[in-house]
Amino acid sequence: MPVYNEEEIIERTVRDYYSEVLAPIPGSEMVIVDDCSTDKSPEIIKGLAEELQGIRILRPPKNGGHGKALRLALEDARCELIFHTDSDYQNDPKDFWKLYKEIETNDLVIGYRAIRHDPLPRLIITRLLILVNFVLFGFHFRDANSPFKLIRRSCLEDCLKDINNDVFAPSILLSITAKRKGYRLKEIPVTHLPRKTGEVSIVKWKLIRACFQNLREVYELRRGLSNSRTRRENGD
Repeated sequence: MPVYNEEEIIERTVRDYYSEVLAPIPGSEMVIVDDCSTDKSPEIIKGLAEELQGIRILRPPKNGGHGKALRLALEDARCELIFHTDSDYQNDPKDFWKLYKEIETNDLVIGYRAIRHDPLPRLIITRLLILVNFVLFGFHFRDANSPFKLIRRSCLEDCLKDINNDVFAPSILLSITAKRKGYRLKEIPVTHLPRKTGEVSIVKWKLIRACFQNLREVYELRRGLSNSRTRRENGD
């Protein structure tokens, strides 16, 4: 769970996911990456970690953005099943069990946001990315960038090898790489809630720039995966 300046909602988020997901599953843990928040988020999650067992907090030396925070969390996760969710409470914790039900016969389960409660520019960019994924890879994803995923460790570790450490949106590339490598993948609808607290950090021209960066990273991933396949076929 990456966190940045979510003081208004972070306690509810952590407590609800803890009671809904961690408490029923023995041996589970929650990895929270505080991406150098400047509000009261660090104090809140520190207090929660002292109260609730199984919460680990990571904090990078400096703010690196959502992508790097997510990458740090994914690499540090210890369990055989890794569940990714955001800290802004735009997903219903109860929907975790929809993913969990499907993971037995899949390597990656993506909870796609069936009804999106996002600003129009974000919805347009999502449609554009769907088209780009289809053109470059021939894949149709409903929601490759969904922040609500359950993945097997073996699949995650294999896919991360082909994804650069500093990419802007590792969640998108993780979905694409898993599909390209032939892992079992399934998308199921989940609830998407309107954002009621905090501020969206990527807006207006930043959103457009982020879109072009995503497009470049998806294209570079395609080249990298194609080169890897060629080397394997040639026995290199």
